Amino acid sequence: MRLVNSKTKSMAYSLLLFTVVLGGCASSEETAKDQNIDFNHELYNGKPTLSLSNEFPPETPQEAIMRGDKAYLANDPDLALYEFIRALSFPSQDNADQAYYKIGYIHQQRKNYELAKVAYSRAALIDEDNIQYAASIGIVELKLGEQDNARKQLLRTVRMDQERQGNKSFDQNKDTFARELTVDKKSPLNAYIGLGILADLDARHKQAQQIYQTCLRVDGKSYKALTNLGYSYYLDGNLHQAEVINRRATTLYPNDSRAWANLGLTYIKAKRYDDAVDTLSRIMKKEKALNDIGYFAMLAGDYETAVNYLEQAINASPTYYAKAYQNLKRAKKLQITAPPVRLTNKRDAEQSQATVYTITDTTH
Repeated sequence: MRLVNSKTKSMAYSLLLFTVVLGGCASSEETAKDQNIDFNHELYNGKPTLSLSNEFPPETPQEAIMRGDKAYLANDPDLALYEFIRALSFPSQDNADQAYYKIGYIHQQRKNYELAKVAYSRAALIDEDNIQYAASIGIVELKLGEQDNARKQLLRTVRMDQERQGNKSFDQNKDTFARELTVDKKSPLNAYIGLGILADLDARHKQAQQIYQTCLRVDGKSYKALTNLGYSYYLDGNLHQAEVINRRATTLYPNDSRAWANLGLTYIKAKRYDDAVDTLSRIMKKEKALNDIGYFAMLAGDYETAVNYLEQAINASPTYYAKAYQNLKRAKKLQITAPPVRLTNKRDAEQSQATVYTITDTTH
């Protein structure tokens, strides 16, 4: 009997041990499933999430955000998105606004502006008085071409920032409100610059210039403030100031194509075509620079110059240059049939601003 009991106990122990091992395996599988969760979240658009994290799931929203920050700094935005979205899965929703903002920022950098707007808007719903959240919504709305919405959001942002600084003289309903602006190092310069861009798009160039100059008082090397100010002077016909500012931008940012393009456009408008060739040739092939000069001369009604530079573009190109031939054909036809006509600043702006005005990020 003792032998039987001993065998029975041994079998029972083995069965219990087997059950524990099975339970442990099931628990491990469940944990693995949790840490490699492959979700279809509306704010995620990266690589499959099964390959992203081999670590244990975060225990708090703060830990998830910390992991996301670490992944972002390690140049792994997919993992960062994954972790920031995991921070939203906790019932407490602590720091959810921060997670949404960081998600929106990654999407904005990726030019996923619709998703960025959704994420930023949710952050702003949680903390509606946050100036940076409001600014970010306005910026992506401007990127999306939603100018009316962007204007309202950016004006709201600027108003909150002026209130923060105690500026009681600011009144956004006055045409001269740009003169009353004050900014400091805590101000969201991207929102001010966005408002300046909207002013330029409305051909209110003096107001735009005042806004950009205000931003430069805080950051004299602000890339966006300088390039937009130089282009605003160009649109306004103030070619001397346009050259001064655009040359300063090329000095500070010698490898930036937009700064050189703005300077080249200034020289074209001033009919300093040789200077324009030298300038534009820094950022594009010479035949393309010659074609662009001819094209803009044609838009300005200077058909003789247009034909000259378009022919040079064709001769300079080692292969058949279809676009230059098309432009040359059009310029010669206009030279015969149309009187010289100079475009107004407004029409010029409508044709060129779409490719020149950009806000690429939130740093200055």
